[in-house]
Formats: sequence, structure tokens, C-alpha cells
Amino acid sequence: MSRITPRLAASLLAMALWLTADVHAAPSPTEPEPPAQKKKPPAPEMKAASKEAKPARPAPAPIPVVGGPVAPDDHALRYYASLKQMARVNAELTRLRRLYPAYEPPADLYEAPGDGGVDEEPLWALYSADRIDELKAAIAAKQRETPTWKPSADLTKKMRRKELRLRIGSFWKAEKFLDLVDYIKGENVDVSELAEEVDVLWTIAEAYARAKQNEDAVNMFKRVLTTSKDSHIRVATIQKALGSLRMADVETLLSSVPGAAEGANEYAPIAIDITRARIAAFLHDERAEEVPVPDMQKFEAYAKESRDANQLGLVAWYDYKRRDFAGALEWFKLAIQNDGDAMIAHGLAHSLRALNMLREAEEVAFAWHEPLANNIILFLDLLETDLTREIPPYIESDRLARYAKVTMEAASGEGAQALAWYAYNSCQFDVALFWFERAVAWFPKDATVYGYALTLRRLKKEKGLYELANRYDGLFAKVIEILFPDGYYHPPTPCDQKGAERLHGAPFRTAAYVAPGPATIPGAPANYDPQAASYLAQKNASTPIDMQIPQEILLQRAMKNIRGRFPAVVAPENPLRFRALPMATNNRAPAHGLPVASESPLRKDPATQPPPLVARRTPGVGAMPYEHYGFSLLPGWNGVETATWPPYSQQIAPAGTQWASQDADPAKAGIAVFDARNPANARGLPPAGYGAQPTPRAPSNAYAAPGPRDAPPPAAPAPPGAAYGQYPQPVSR
Repeated sequence: MSRITPRLAASLLAMALWLTADVHAAPSPTEPEPPAQKKKPPAPEMKAASKEAKPARPAPAPIPVVGGPVAPDDHALRYYASLKQMARVNAELTRLRRLYPAYEPPADLYEAPGDGGVDEEPLWALYSADRIDELKAAIAAKQRETPTWKPSADLTKKMRRKELRLRIGSFWKAEKFLDLVDYIKGENVDVSELAEEVDVLWTIAEAYARAKQNEDAVNMFKRVLTTSKDSHIRVATIQKALGSLRMADVETLLSSVPGAAEGANEYAPIAIDITRARIAAFLHDERAEEVPVPDMQKFEAYAKESRDANQLGLVAWYDYKRRDFAGALEWFKLAIQNDGDAMIAHGLAHSLRALNMLREAEEVAFAWHEPLANNIILFLDLLETDLTREIPPYIESDRLARYAKVTMEAASGEGAQALAWYAYNSCQFDVALFWFERAVAWFPKDATVYGYALTLRRLKKEKGLYELANRYDGLFAKVIEILFPDGYYHPPTPCDQKGAERLHGAPFRTAAYVAPGPATIPGAPANYDPQAASYLAQKNASTPIDMQIPQEILLQRAMKNIRGRFPAVVAPENPLRFRALPMATNNRAPAHGLPVASESPLRKDPATQPPPLVARRTPGVGAMPYEHYGFSLLPGWNGVETATWPPYSQQIAPAGTQWASQDADPAKAGIAVFDARNPANARGLPPAGYGAQPTPRAPSNAYAAPGPRDAPPPAAPAPPGAAYGQYPQPVSR
């Protein structure tokens, strides 16, 4: 920008003298004369006119005008115009017209050159267009033309500020937060230059937070709070911090500002926002302390008044986290009534489950299973416990049918094995085969493959049984135990009795799947307690251990039955492939439109050599049943030659793994039931799985095989009074 030149200063001084003097009086000899100005010689036309016109008497000497004898001095007008100060331009123009009534401002008033005769208007145009590189080049060219010229201080300051803004903005848009932080620190950027650019300071603070440099982020937010005099900016800074920082860092920031932590004074309008952030931090285990009761009551009143499902749901999840399930249930119901989504329904179902209202939870989870996969998992898990009981309870046909439909739509291995065990235990072996095949295809595990093997044996499918045993040899000992019996007497099951076909209702069949019929086992008590059930099988207790068949006879029988069929070479991969049943709605994931595995052209890896005849040792798996006869497996892939004892399935789950989290999760049995069994996890103490010693992992099934004769025995078998004695008890996990 232009500065006040000597010529302009002299003009202003002359103006002041003229205003204080009498325009009709001659200047006093004692008064100092105005500074002499270099005057231009008069034009020839003016000389001629002066010679011809001679006044009768001399006129008083006029006050000298700095601008010249003809035109007024308009340097002040041009200066204010160059600064775009329109109020001063209008005031100066009024003064000039009062002195010179015929004066008209020049046409190039706003295009006048700045200081040093250099017009900065093109430079400002480049600045406005954010063409900083071109602006720098133009300034360099001007300085080569006029070495003594320098850009105005205002242009230099604003150019530097805009350059910082554009560079920081480019890093932010590219999400290069570490590069942004390195630029701020590496260039030694003085953030005081950006004092007026509050949004840029917010961007820098959030970049620090994204780069996990929380202390620098807190300091940057604190700088804005302490330097800004605008109350709205300070409130907005707290809101920015709530969205960027961890709540612990926000609490540090709030504690540095009087009244902010309590939501008082100017921060009262965002007190609800602060409480909401504290609730969210508590739900995500980022805050150990509960929200103060007065603040929570205000937020509850706000949530009820707003009738916003998200706010109501936040209160519901807060109560659920505090194990106030009755309160959570009421808030979830209120949120559902106000257009709550599928996640709100998920919390409602979990609250019902925690209060042991399982049937109600099942209905809610099924009603909302299509929009949210979590509700599908919860729905399948709620009924799975009843489906996998040793003595299957009566379940209505429509519930079994819809469970089968959801299982097919989700391709759930857990749901398929639950239906398979329900069908097997209620003597529907053809239906059990249908679901065991899909369970092994979608989620092969010990209990599932064992049930599949039992079903094949029931249906006298010997070829499939031996192929299955050879495929899973070295991995699932229970499957191999079918070929190598333990020698104990096992009483008959209800399905071994006459009239077993009457122990179940009619199955529900469709073109895509078949659902098992409801179990109608006679004499089963209302609570289906295996210890209280009265079956004919209970009259025959298991044979004591000292009356077991000698090993030599067992070996002879086993070798006679398996000769030529075990061990045998089979394809190691699972041959079962089944597609999921498409849902009726169209809101499924795009992957459901792709070909399923059984229909897509899968290229197999070329086999370098045929599969070994004898299975390899699998690390983490216990001994195979035939090992106590003297047979052994090939060394494992890591060279191990001995069986793992206890197997990984019976060891303590490693801390921090998903396995350990599932073991410590009380949701499966219901949190209220879990707290009753585990007082240490009740309200007021840390949740399960956080800092607590993990409990030993239960076996993957309750029918774990006895270990080899030279290994420590597993858990004791069921007492003789059990309904099935030592007959395997199918469970899901």
C-alpha cells in the first residue's frame, strides 16, 4: 500500500494553514511561508491571456495550492482510494468540491499507481485468485524493473498468510496429517501470523490429534481459547475439541478454562454436548467415572424433549453399560417409538435377554434381522441353546421354520449345526443330514463334523463316514473315535427305542430347505432337565471302568472293521459347497450377486505330490484314539511328534485375543445370569475380561474323548444318573 509522501505531507500542511487563515487577508510577514513547491511553467496560452487581461486594482495574493496553480491537489483522495477506504474517499471528495465546486474526480481514481509509481492492482488480482506462485513471479519481475520498489506491507502479510492457508489446506484435503504436522514444525511456522485465521488453527489442532500428538493438539486449542476475545469462537473451539480429541484430553482442555468443565458461563449452551461426549467416552471404555447425576438428569430431560431416537438410545446404552437393564429397556422402547433404527432394536433385544425375557428378545431380533447383521447373529444365538440341548424341547413349527429360513439366508454354520443337532436328537436323521452338510460346508468344527459322522453312521452311509474320518484324521479325535470305540457300554438312546419315528412332528419342507419338526419326546419335564428326565435308557447305567473290554479284543475288532478303508488317501479339502438362500429384500450386500463357490471356476493349486496315507500331527490337537494301540502320526509341519496336552480347546485362552473376549463375554448366557454366577463382574467393578484372570477354556463339546492311556485324563464323565449316561452330549460350542 502507498505511504504518505513528502509531497502529500506538504499538501496537507498547506490545507491546514488555509483553513485557519482569513481568505481576504494577506499573509502576515511574521507567519512562516508554506513549503516551496516546484511549480510547472505556465502554458503559452495562459501567458497571452494574462497579458491581455489586466485588473483595475491588484487582487489579494491567493493561498498557494500544492497541486499547482490550476488543478487541486488530489493526492490524499488517491491515497484513500488506493486503500479502498470509501468513507475517507467521500469525505475528501466533499472537501475538494467545497474548495473547487467544478472539481470532478479522475476516471482512473481507483487505478492509480501505488507507492513508487508501481500499480499493485494486478498483484492484488493474483492474490484474490489464490495464484500465489504467479504473484511471487510478478513481484520478482517488478523488483527487477524497479529495484527500489517493495510490495506494500499489507500485501506481503496477506500473501504469507494465504500461502500458509493453501499449503495447510492441501495437506488436509489429501489427509496427509503427518506431512501437515511436519510442515508446521519444519518450517517453524509462527502461528501468531494466523491469529485472524481461526479455522486454520482449528485445522492444525485437528491434524495434531489425527497424528496422535494429543499434547500439541490440546495446546493449539488452548491457544485459541486464551487469545480469542470472541465468545462464539471460544465456544466453537470447545465443540471442535469434542469432535477431535479423546475425552481425557478434552477434560484437560476444559479444566484450563474457567466454567467450561461445568458447562457454566458462556459455555452453558454446549453443556449438553459436553455431557454427550462424556457418555460416549464411558460407553467406549475411555472414561471410568460415570457421568455426574445432575448432568445425566439434564441430558435425559433433553433427550425426552427432543424425541430424537439417537439421543434416547444414548441414554439406553448408558444404562445398559451400567447394568441397569430395566432402565435400559424403558429407554430403548422409547427410542423405538420415536423411529429408532435396527441398532436401537439390537439394544432392546439385548436388554430383554439380560432380563431373561428370551422369547421377547427372539421376536425383536427377528423383526429387525434384515436391516442389521448383528440382529441375525443375535436371533440365531438366542434359540441355539434350546436347539442343542441333549433332550430337545418342544419348539413350535413356525419358529423352527423361520429359524431355518434365516439360517439359509445368512449361510450360518452355527445356525445349521443347531438345527442339525435338534433334528438328530429328535430322531429326524434325514433332516439332520441336510443341515450337518451345510454346517460342515459353512463352519466346520469338532462338534459339527462329529455330528455329521454320527448321522452318516445312523443312515448307514459307510463310504461317506470313512471319507470323512480320513479327511479329518489328525484334527478331530471324536470323529476317529467312531472307528476306534472306547470299549464302554453305552445305554440305548430314545431314538433306539421302538416307535422313535413318533418322537417328532412333521418337518416343514420347501423347495430350498427342510426344517425339522418339533420334538415331542414323551415324559420330558417342563424344564427339560436331563437329570430329572425319565427315560427307559436311565435304567441301564454305564458299565463300570473295571469291566471294560480288553484292548487286544478292541484292536482286533477295530482292525477288522477298518481294513482297507482307514487310513486311506482322500482329497484334503472340504468337498461340500452350498450357496445361501437369497433374501426377499434387495438391500443385500453386492457380494451376494456374485457366483457362489460351487459355481465359480476355482482353480486348484497344482499338487506336487499325492496326499500322505497317514495323517500329520496337528499342533494344538490332542492324541488320536488309535495312538494307545501303538500307531502314530507323521510329524507335524513344524516337526512336532507328540500330541498337545491339554489340547488348545481345553487351554486358557490367550489374553487379548478374540477367543478370550468370547469366553469373557456374558452376553451369551445373559448378563444378569452372568453377574449372578460371577459376583466380581457385577455393577461397580470392572467388566468381564478387563484385567481379570481368564478362566480355563471349556472343551469345544461336552463329550470330549478320554485321552490316551499315557496322558492325563480329561474331566470326569457324566454321573450314572444322566439320561444318556456316557452317550455324547451334543452342544454348539
